[in-house]
Amino acid sequence: MREQTPQALLTIDVDWAPDFMIRSLANTLAGASVRSTWFVTHASEAIDELRRRPDMYELGIHPNFLAGSSHGQTPEEVIRHCMDLVPEAVCMRTHSLVQSTRLLETVVRLSPVRVDLSLFLPGIPAIGPLIQHVASPLLVRVPYSWEDDDEMARPVPCWDHKAHLRVGGPVIFDFHPVHVFLNSSSMQAYNALKSKTGSLDDLSERETAGYVNPEAGTGTMFRALVSDLRSQPSMRVSDLFHPAKVIR
Repeated sequence: MREQTPQALLTIDVDWAPDFMIRSLANTLAGASVRSTWFVTHASEAIDELRRRPDMYELGIHPNFLAGSSHGQTPEEVIRHCMDLVPEAVCMRTHSLVQSTRLLETVVRLSPVRVDLSLFLPGIPAIGPLIQHVASPLLVRVPYSWEDDDEMARPVPCWDHKAHLRVGGPVIFDFHPVHVFLNSSSMQAYNALKSKTGSLDDLSERETAGYVNPEAGTGTMFRALVSDLRSQPSMRVSDLFHPAKVIR
């Protein structure tokens, strides 16, 4: 019997979130037995806990190629640093979606990464893998169509996940642990919290009190989407878009 294609794929950009936020998302996903792909920015105990459940959580890299990056000063340094964090990674999404042909060639040359999700195309009708001939072997590029901070920037944000599903293929959603935990509906609370603490790395759960949005937002949408996926097939990125499945 042919495996049914899921309506949605869940991806998470860790973005240096503290462990209690990472664990909160992971517990929600595990409770519903929903698989997901996480793009990792740093080492932590919570990331190690995800690694111990490869049946549930796929780990990819989230390299920061911007100036002043803690990952390194050159593309080569950044790639090596991120692969040290996640040596098993075969997929990536670059931080801030930094990309160029030369950069992708370097990634393919220096790492086993063969699937890239750095193409954000909001609201496209369906997701289809694209083959980019940047080097040999080839790179599979997969556009994604929804991201929490993009939704916040819209004049009228829509926090009903069903409104973002499309006919013809799975929708790839991108969530950030900090916005799910804060249930962000705008960047206001996040910016205020970051301004107060200076960095999210050492943030405690107690310090988030008063910053969690009680209305509809990223967190309410995430939990509703996960609840719906409980009764549907769920996959990680490489389950559906691994080069062996795409390139014939």
